[in-house]
Amino acid sequence: MPWISRSRLAAMQTRTLHLAEQLDEARTEDLADSISESISYLRRIARLARAVLRLSAALTAEKRRADRLQQRLDAALGLDSPAVAAGALWQQHRTDKPKPGPTGVTP
Repeated sequence: MPWISRSRLAAMQTRTLHLAEQLDEARTEDLADSISESISYLRRIARLARAVLRLSAALTAEKRRADRLQQRLDAALGLDSPAVAAGALWQQHRTDKPKPGPTGVTP
């Protein structure tokens, strides 16, 4: 193994310490960047969750409103009367309704 002068050894040790400090600073900066990035993502997720809740509530309210409007329309047109409900199966009992049979064969 070749001999190294004391001055060269001191220079190498100084350089090694300097590089170790730079590495520690880089790790600290990366960690800080990573933490701040995580915090910003958490804030964004929280905002999106609030937006989803708000939109879900708005959707529920609009569905209720549409259902109420449909009920009012049905009532205005008389579609909610018992007579309409009683005649719901009238098409199944039609006399002019064709009977099911083989395809392409007319009676």
